Amino acid sequence: MSRAEGRGEPGEIPVSTGSTGGATGSTGGGLLRARRRFVVLTALRWFPTGVVIPVLVLLMRERGLDLATIGLLGAVYSVVTLALELPTGGLADVVGRRPVLVISSAMTFVALLLLATGTSALALGIAYAVFGAARALDSGPLQAWYVDSVHAVDRDADLTPGLSRAGVAESLGLGVGALVGGGVVAVSPFPTDDAVLIALSTPFLLAAALGLVHLVMVAVWVRDVPRERRATLRDIVADVPATVARGLRLAVHHRTLRRIMTFTVGLGVALAGIELLAPNAFAELLGGEAAAAAPYAVLVTLGFGGSALGSALAPAVRRVTRSDSRGVVVAAVLGSVALAAVAVPVLGVAATAFVVFYVFLGIGGPLVENLTHRSVSSAERATILSVSSMALQSGGVVASLAIGALAGATSLAWGFAVTAAALCLGALALVGIRVPRRTGDESAPVPSSK
Repeated sequence: MSRAEGRGEPGEIPVSTGSTGGATGSTGGGLLRARRRFVVLTALRWFPTGVVIPVLVLLMRERGLDLATIGLLGAVYSVVTLALELPTGGLADVVGRRPVLVISSAMTFVALLLLATGTSALALGIAYAVFGAARALDSGPLQAWYVDSVHAVDRDADLTPGLSRAGVAESLGLGVGALVGGGVVAVSPFPTDDAVLIALSTPFLLAAALGLVHLVMVAVWVRDVPRERRATLRDIVADVPATVARGLRLAVHHRTLRRIMTFTVGLGVALAGIELLAPNAFAELLGGEAAAAAPYAVLVTLGFGGSALGSALAPAVRRVTRSDSRGVVVAAVLGSVALAAVAVPVLGVAATAFVVFYVFLGIGGPLVENLTHRSVSSAERATILSVSSMALQSGGVVASLAIGALAGATSLAWGFAVTAAALCLGALALVGIRVPRRTGDESAPVPSSK
């Protein structure tokens, strides 16, 4: 039996030395249980998001907002997320992953209802702010819980297979959700405009219901690895700021982490840019927002399917390039070329480039995550993931404010070109990174090579 087979509960099995068959079987069971739960919860987390992605910008346009205002709302989301990233990451490191995930799921439910019913820029801005707070709470705890559970079973276990499968689950959840979201608009009982609930509101109501399912599954499945003692209010007040400060120092002074964060900023520009520009580009090619809803949902589904394929290919790409960082650089450079090509005013070319971009995005995700986890210890894991999310949102703020205004003043093609350049430049930060293999010491971060 392999170490990835069998049954057991993560976090409840002592680290095995592999000296006995029973111990090895228990270790394999704990790893498999943790991986399965992580993959399923990841899919459940992102499926509702996929339901609303293809119609979010279209709903904003139907409510009468122009592209610049939509970009401003995106900036509100990113700014709120940025402001709360570190405190919420520190909170997850101090009180545990489970309570933070539960609160995040509840806030996501509220935000989706506000988006479904909001009819003014102010109301929608509040919804974006609540969504940003929920995203800050959610940005690291689930993955941190998975890594903690794996390391509690086997400190030397390879994280890449689990991260890769979770990447596939995330992409498939987003893709299938996008297909469902576009479909429910077509069969919605609501009017197309001039009402609180319109046809484009339907995916948000469905996503809210699915979010409740995710909340229940988190409450049932996620169990934090036992700590020496339960955190008190005094611990939270004292330890969260200290944990945040320690994580920030690590992100700034640790060479590998600093370069990963630089790349992540460029990735944030690219992601926010394509999410803002692509719906408008395909609406122009397909004859308007309403006409584009269903076809664009299919395209988004294909894009996330491409991302799932990329995530599945990540371990093979690492073997071929012989390095996580080289794999990310190759994927990012090729992805930037595909991103720029989405601006080509030919439907077939633009659609193909859109999907190819997400394939390369999927390849890079698990490899960057593995680099990150090999560079930190459990005590700062959620905080560092929040720093990474903060870097991503920083790029998102730049894209939301600058790319939308640039595209409005010039053309969508210029907007795509700038986002592609940002991704390509960010990839240069990862050239030459090497992270030593973890030796089993989980008490301190792994130093980066000089």
